[in-house]
Amino acid sequence: MRFYLLYTLLWLSFGLTAQIGGNATYKFLNLSVSAKQAAFGGKVYTGLKGDIFQPAFNPATLDSTLHNKLGINYVDYLSDINYGNMAYAKTFNKIGTIYAAVSYVNYGVFQYADVNGDRNGEFGASESALILGYAYQIPNSKWHIGANTKFILSALENYSSTALAFDFGLLYHNPENGIATGLVARNLGWQLSTYQGTKESLPFEVDLTFAKTFMHAPFKWFVTFENLQDPELAFVNSAHNTQDPNGNVIEENIGFTDHLFRHIILGVELFPRKRFNFRAGYNFRRGAELSQKDERFGSGMSFGFGLRLKKFDINYAYSNYHYASGTNFISISVNLNEF
Repeated sequence: MRFYLLYTLLWLSFGLTAQIGGNATYKFLNLSVSAKQAAFGGKVYTGLKGDIFQPAFNPATLDSTLHNKLGINYVDYLSDINYGNMAYAKTFNKIGTIYAAVSYVNYGVFQYADVNGDRNGEFGASESALILGYAYQIPNSKWHIGANTKFILSALENYSSTALAFDFGLLYHNPENGIATGLVARNLGWQLSTYQGTKESLPFEVDLTFAKTFMHAPFKWFVTFENLQDPELAFVNSAHNTQDPNGNVIEENIGFTDHLFRHIILGVELFPRKRFNFRAGYNFRRGAELSQKDERFGSGMSFGFGLRLKKFDINYAYSNYHYASGTNFISISVNLNEF
């Protein structure tokens, strides 16, 4: 059974075309949904036990330990953009654990202007998604499967569109040796209504995370392989071009190693079992694509910390996208059973 499920997920994912860059709409669906994720480089699909935000990215992580937990995440994103998430889970005796979450992004206020640059009004733009999830543990095993259903609404000025999407997740978790593995095929679906009659693709992607908690050492490590549906993620970055003695432009040379490392995100957590812990991550693709020549300024780096109290969990993260700007994440979750 477990091998059939794994094969089905891989077949679904690799049988579809890649959706990187400007090839899809609703890209907000792939934004980090919590400070924990952001601190580890932006994408983690397993190993965050008890995190109420995790099932939004991998529905297989949903279980009864999240019963009656509520979480709110806020992100002061780039420029005037901000976004957030709210999540809740509840366990029913005969059904299992049900998950509900809402994600939104507000792109700020824009100015109407004519060809002469004269301004004559303002307009806004926002997108949101309602997520419903369910997971199931395969009897007598350490394997879990899960699925999310997403209803998506996008409103850009006077244009709007809607879509329906699905996530399918697989999780192996062995608390005895501290090993966890999560595989996800995300955002499979289609538009229900379009902006102007043109159908667009959803930001489909396949991701895989390995996590290891050491029994006798105060740290945990993560490695995520993102966008497995596209083997060639790297592209020529004009900021990395050089010139020969005659002034001719020499484009950046993209090879196998460049494509390989664009898929990798590394993360580490110190003191994972303590009430206070520190996290850090590095996103190779973000570091390569957003850095300037010979001046990385920490592009691709992220870090954060978590504080576990009796009734609240508070998490913070900072992600360095570019030397001109970084992003702050704040997540708060509460166990309503404690009140």
